[in-house]
Amino acid sequence: MPFISSQGASIHYQIKGKGVPLIFIHPPAMGAATFYEQRWLARDFCTVMMDARGHGYSSSGKGTLTVEEWAQDICNLVDELELGRVVLCGYSCGGSVALEFALRWPEKTAGVVLAGGFPVVCTTLLRQEFETGIWICNKGWLGLLGRMLSVANSHKEQHEQAIYNTVRTSHAPLLSSIYTSALHYSCTATLSQLEAPLLLIYGSRDWYVHYYQYLFYKYAVRAPKDVVFVSGIGHQVPTLTPDSYNAIVSRFVRENFGGQAPAFFTQFVPNKGNQRRELEKELT
Repeated sequence: MPFISSQGASIHYQIKGKGVPLIFIHPPAMGAATFYEQRWLARDFCTVMMDARGHGYSSSGKGTLTVEEWAQDICNLVDELELGRVVLCGYSCGGSVALEFALRWPEKTAGVVLAGGFPVVCTTLLRQEFETGIWICNKGWLGLLGRMLSVANSHKEQHEQAIYNTVRTSHAPLLSSIYTSALHYSCTATLSQLEAPLLLIYGSRDWYVHYYQYLFYKYAVRAPKDVVFVSGIGHQVPTLTPDSYNAIVSRFVRENFGGQAPAFFTQFVPNKGNQRRELEKELT
């Protein structure tokens, strides 16, 4: 398994495919296992899935994590792999990390895709969701949190178990710290600086997050924007309706970058041998 060293932690990642680099950023607790169904995108793009520190196979480092530190870890990974400019695909709170990256390193950002994203937590239901996560982590009830998140995000036993195992073995104090950081994170004051194409994806039943699309249109005035609603689903668009999500992401990349990596992208081709055979085996 590949790792990089970043800010005192050992960070695990998976990279497959070639072409436009897509960086998938999971919500707190769920790890790279979140994007089990996005592995098929490696047929057309270079997909990168990283376990945030304290998640999955990544070490906890100093034992805490903020949105800003998470974005720095991703930046270090992008530099280590020499990916050039990337498309950031954030799911739920992972969208806050994607926005932080895009605003701090615009020269490394080609586009931003947010599934259930928000630039600030300013509604009661979303705030309560974060506070519940903090409370559960402070109690150390990661088994309970694992069951809640795995059942809510998958109908496939293998995927559900992978998410559960990631949550259950995560570092509880670190999870509490990233939930707290994300609860108080806001980038509305700097969203006007975002110029990369921005795609917002929401489930039609994700009522408590729909409001945030208006904040993006209000503050991200320079970024070309589009919003897509996926019918019949709530917050879990990437995990419960992966075919729709994957098709939407693919269309966004092809419309903006022609489906091929432009000159400012670094083409990543897995090494011949074991890595190539692993990719071919996984995608067949």
